[in-house]
Amino acid sequence: MANAVGYRLRISRNPYFSSTIVDRKVNTADVIVSGLNEGAYYWVVQSYDAAEKESLESQKNRFTIIPKGKNTAAINLDVDPFTQHGHVIELTGKTEAGARVMVNGREVPVVGMDGSFHYFMPPLPQGESVITITAQNAKGGVNTLQKRL
Repeated sequence: MANAVGYRLRISRNPYFSSTIVDRKVNTADVIVSGLNEGAYYWVVQSYDAAEKESLESQKNRFTIIPKGKNTAAINLDVDPFTQHGHVIELTGKTEAGARVMVNGREVPVVGMDGSFHYFMPPLPQGESVITITAQNAKGGVNTLQKRL
């Protein structure tokens, strides 16, 4: 935010934030949080100005911490050629059964029982874009592909 002097980050185990694990004010737009155990978490952020007036909360976002195996190998991730519909990209592909798939940080909502996925990205801005697709299984196996458009 243009007039922000800092940000308030809150992390909770539930989307209602009835019990907050982290409630921290920081003066940069990026922060490192350590010491979180495995499992699902939700986060929300607000900016504040020099008078400490806070903005509205951002949308609630979810992330999951999973253990990384000692001998974790990359999992299979095959992505078909992109189909472009104006500024919208349609992605299809396949990964390991039971794996999660993220596209530019957004979770693909439906991954088939066989690992197949189909996803329409939000509209892209004008100019060159980088699309990052990541598949991750519950054992910590991961595979990431990046494509430039």
